[in-house]
Amino acid sequence: MTNARATGRHLPSIAPAVVLGGALVILCLSTAAWADKKDKKAQPGVTPIDVTKLVWPPPPDVARIRYVTTVNGEDSLNPQPKKKSTWLDKMAGVSLPSDSGKPRTRGPYGVAGDSKGLIYVADVTTAAVFVFNLEQKKVTLIGNQRLQVPSGIAIDDADRIFVVDSQQGLVFVFRTDGSIEGTFGAGKFVRPLGIAIDNENRFVYVVDAKGNRVDVFDADSYRFLRVVGKPKTVDQLAPEVFDRPTNVAVDSEGNVYVTDTFSARVQVFDADGNFLRMWGKPGTAPGCFMRPKGIAVDRDDHIYVVDSEFNNVQAFDTEGRILMFFGDRGDQPGTFTLASGIGIDAQNRVIVTEQWTGRVQIFRYVTDAEAKPEYEKVAAEEKKREEERLAREKAAEDSAAKKN
Repeated sequence: MTNARATGRHLPSIAPAVVLGGALVILCLSTAAWADKKDKKAQPGVTPIDVTKLVWPPPPDVARIRYVTTVNGEDSLNPQPKKKSTWLDKMAGVSLPSDSGKPRTRGPYGVAGDSKGLIYVADVTTAAVFVFNLEQKKVTLIGNQRLQVPSGIAIDDADRIFVVDSQQGLVFVFRTDGSIEGTFGAGKFVRPLGIAIDNENRFVYVVDAKGNRVDVFDADSYRFLRVVGKPKTVDQLAPEVFDRPTNVAVDSEGNVYVTDTFSARVQVFDADGNFLRMWGKPGTAPGCFMRPKGIAVDRDDHIYVVDSEFNNVQAFDTEGRILMFFGDRGDQPGTFTLASGIGIDAQNRVIVTEQWTGRVQIFRYVTDAEAKPEYEKVAAEEKKREEERLAREKAAEDSAAKKN
């Protein structure tokens, strides 16, 4: 039996407009209308989760997110049977090594994927970028000789790797072989954190968390272009005003989404830096936030926001209407402890980092096009049931009329 804690709770699925025609809007409530936030530990005797069936929303709804795997280093890609201590080991006081000595993620934050299917994870504790090759089951490191506190990471359409170093106040640009192509941003930041690239318009967006702004650079020349947003004054939470923004993402139209973390909201700007809209506020209902951090956009322009307090991921449409969420607090697959970063790659993998446990969890987004046949099947079944119901009612009416 699947542990109910890991299935999460769900809202109406992310649905293509051609099938459902719209999305449900959930009002933010200040009451605990959301989820039981107690951190329940796994109890002895609980049946292990069947991860092959771990999906959101759960059946009978059409699945839109599927759990794939969890990684933290090469050992997680090549698991070995755990060697048991013998009585002789115990008598001699020998303890078996619990770690192979191979590097593993200990404080993963930013995450991104390249065109070849490689997954890049910026680890603030290890001071390096982990490169996961899931196909070959290998892990390599880049930047471990130059980086101090790598946080945000983004990859452009030429597979150049842009890494924000929060300590040095720089953006490093690495080639795929790990060599440095260049750096930029010196003297521009107070405390940079998140980063995103608009490949179409050739913009690089760097979130300056302590500077309360987003700096925009040319993706090719690294030339500074402009600032998006304004630092707040006392109790000022007007549009375009940031209070500790952390991360940024770009949709297919070039619109820019920024997690305004201390204001518990998402702010949206166009490619020219003009304010468009914002959504979210503090609260415990779906659609509200407590500590929004990582943000990403899938190929259908759904916006995913990681909340490190809720330890879940909420998905919205571009107008800020909530569509679904997945995750909860815990250490099982599909649950998180201090969830922080998120990235979505060309293979539709949704990758979420956890700073407390050092885990990197990988999910698979079922696209609108892939889900459409299932929605049509559900709609056809509902139509058939309705027709059968009407036929039964008609037969009952005809029978009653004959008796009279």
